[in-house]
Amino acid sequence: MRHQLLAPADLDPPDVAHLTAEQRIALWADLMHLCEQFLLAGLRRKVGPDGDVAAAYREWHSAQMMEHDRALQHMLEELERRSGRNAR
Repeated sequence: MRHQLLAPADLDPPDVAHLTAEQRIALWADLMHLCEQFLLAGLRRKVGPDGDVAAAYREWHSAQMMEHDRALQHMLEELERRSGRNAR
């Protein structure tokens, strides 16, 4: 199909319906560990061979939490604005 928007079936995520809850949790934990390894590799590349990866991680985490807080604040402001409590 020329302008196909759907991915081919062979790229579908694997079916986990047959896995037990413990196996699904283990799979999720493995995925989280892999994501952490990618993050740390990116930070190592950013700071270089002599850089402080732990400090880079703390800086990254702080920035992520600040962005998360901003997003929550914006969401709360929008909820309040849309709730009509301020309309008089």
